[in-house]
Amino acid sequence: MNKPILITGSHRSGSTWVGNIIKNLPMIYYIHEPLTPNSITRGLFNTEVWYKYYDPNKEYKEVESILNKLFVGQYPIKALLHFKNSLPTTDYRNPNGINDNKIDFKYFNWRIGAYFDAKKLKFNKISHDEIIPLIKDPICLTAAEWIYKLWKSKNVFLIRHPAAFVSSLLRLNWRFNFENFIKQPDLINRFLKPYESDINNPPKDFISEASLIWLCTAKIIIEYQKIYPDWIYMRHEDLSYNPIREFELLFEKLDLPYTDKVKRFIESTSHHNNPSEVSNKGKVHQLQRNSKENIKNWKKRLSNKEIKIIRDITEHISNKFYTNKDW
Repeated sequence: MNKPILITGSHRSGSTWVGNIIKNLPMIYYIHEPLTPNSITRGLFNTEVWYKYYDPNKEYKEVESILNKLFVGQYPIKALLHFKNSLPTTDYRNPNGINDNKIDFKYFNWRIGAYFDAKKLKFNKISHDEIIPLIKDPICLTAAEWIYKLWKSKNVFLIRHPAAFVSSLLRLNWRFNFENFIKQPDLINRFLKPYESDINNPPKDFISEASLIWLCTAKIIIEYQKIYPDWIYMRHEDLSYNPIREFELLFEKLDLPYTDKVKRFIESTSHHNNPSEVSNKGKVHQLQRNSKENIKNWKKRLSNKEIKIIRDITEHISNKFYTNKDW
């Protein structure tokens, strides 16, 4: 089995774009958010919280067994045909809790995609030894050490400007329940102790809440940088400003061939003729964007007052990644 590639970071930081670019290589098996509730592993195991912490010193045999199958291109038919809701009780959209017996077809396209991608590998006679599993999952941020310890994964972390992150959540009206962190004392003790008081008494307004999420995820990435300096850390803005060059560097670090097909896909998803904003305000992902213009969209979406709130909350951490001119 080849070492898996993990693309993670905080949500809304470009992992879908990066994952879709890498999956253009024929030996890649794209595994879409396996540790995210309601995703392609739906019905195989329950994820009780968002950003579940997988302690690298503990065993998670059930999850390990499922990932081992996925890593060699084996997608369980049981997951494909599981239609019951699997959102945890900590998800603001699902107060009834995990496995509430409601039939829900949402995200079925992810599961059917995983199934047919596995069949495509077999049809193209890509052997288990040739398959390179690619995990695209921002929620794996808190599982990165565990994945690395078991499979020596090549870990890539994406970070995005806090104001861009907040504006993206605001566009989608995505809230966050900090019970996801409160229910995980091991996660707080490992990474988030400086923010324990804020997590236990989270802000009520949207902008401050989203800023606190950014702060927590960025703090986790900074802790990883201290311990694992050889892992790959990239800013969303750098990829967006010069995608052809930055992706070439990323592919070199991952020992992947930088093919003409990959370059064409990068160009098609970042070209200056593409729209700078999503065509549908509620659309979660739109790959075809003017990537340079997208960097600055938050300045049009947010008021000066909102930008100041974000900066005041995050700057003691964001200054590790962004300078004054980035504001």
